[in-house]
Amino acid sequence: MLEITNQDKFGKVIADAIAKVELTVTDNQTKARWINAISKAAAQIEENGVFMTWQSETKSLLIWSQESNEIYSSNGVCSCPAFKRGFACWHRAAARLVRLYNEPQAEEMNNAPYLKPTIERKAERVGGIRIN
Repeated sequence: MLEITNQDKFGKVIADAIAKVELTVTDNQTKARWINAISKAAAQIEENGVFMTWQSETKSLLIWSQESNEIYSSNGVCSCPAFKRGFACWHRAAARLVRLYNEPQAEEMNNAPYLKPTIERKAERVGGIRIN
């Protein structure tokens, strides 16, 4: 079951994804398809997250489709009919949104206690090499 606990962060991920499409996709039809896919993905995650599972090892999202009764695995490629026809699919958009949501942000990395030195050490030189 997929749970989005930080709605503010998820909202920012969605907004950033749409902004990236707006800035990078030049074909208007492709742009509209990706924006629709992102919007549908966000709605599906909110409404049907219980039918989705994030696989952190493969960075893929497993999605059970209630309409087709199929399970799709998506991580840049997808086994759904839309992807097979070469279209943007909401499964791939959902997988990207969840991957970006799960990635630690720069400010989170700066506050991670395991990245901070545990003791203050004075730099010293050993054989011409500075050791901290």
